[in-house]
Amino acid sequence: MKRAARNTAAVHRPPIHGPLVNPYGAFFGALPPSCRRVPSAPLSASESAHADWLTWKSAIARHFAWAVPTDEAIATIARYATDVVEIGAGSGYWAWLMRQAGITVAAFDDEPPAFTWSDVAQGDERAILDRRDSTLFLCWPPWGTAMAVNALALHRGDYVIYVGEWMGGSADARFFALLAAQFEAIDGVAIPQWYNRDDRLFVFRRRDPQPRS
Repeated sequence: MKRAARNTAAVHRPPIHGPLVNPYGAFFGALPPSCRRVPSAPLSASESAHADWLTWKSAIARHFAWAVPTDEAIATIARYATDVVEIGAGSGYWAWLMRQAGITVAAFDDEPPAFTWSDVAQGDERAILDRRDSTLFLCWPPWGTAMAVNALALHRGDYVIYVGEWMGGSADARFFALLAAQFEAIDGVAIPQWYNRDDRLFVFRRRDPQPRS
């Protein structure tokens, strides 16, 4: 069966009326300036030398997420996706905000925590097999593991939304190489950044659409 002509335009959907419920954003905004990155400041390896800082930030990330979402970030996702599969969803915080915006989200984590903000099913990257045509969403996939590249290799949809640093801090070199080879960056948005982090939201579109049966 031939695939219909590819629609390269963003998804047209009604705007989000009113702000999302986003306690992480409010919490982060109330932190001392020393906890947040000054964009003009160069990155360094100093963060890894402070074990107490990393322990504290990791606890916050487990409760919320590694990246701080904003209304603009969620609205950007909504422009390109109505149906999302998230691998490595953690507490389901980003999935919770996406669902507030009317996006259908299937969220998976190999070890979902006891507390989640929204439904997170147990599952690894193989969970994408039943949802290959959904938009793939990855937020700070674990560094030095094959999870992200495996998910990307199984993905058959036209869009990938990645939140994290470019070629650093998460996933592995194979993921970024495959992403650059098969997808092109078409949009992005800045998000609040923790001290010494340089993450943002990236939207990628497949260079050559995959045939669908």
